[in-house]
Amino acid sequence: MQPARKGKLTRGNKSLQVKTVRVSIEIPENIRDNFRDAVERNGKTMKDVLTLYMQKYIWKQGELQKNRQKRRMELG
Repeated sequence: MQPARKGKLTRGNKSLQVKTVRVSIEIPENIRDNFRDAVERNGKTMKDVLTLYMQKYIWKQGELQKNRQKRRMELG
């Protein structure tokens, strides 16, 4: 396994340190190949698409959690 890489991300005047790690999953080969083909047809990379998907998933789960808490407060 490769060691984690560190990079810099800037937002406004702040400089945030980002630590990257390798993710390994086991999926059927044909799914990986079909996914790669679909991604490349759109001029992107698998890494970019999966990173964006994970970020959106995390955001969506946070929104769902906030909504559940809000509903509990309204009912209780």
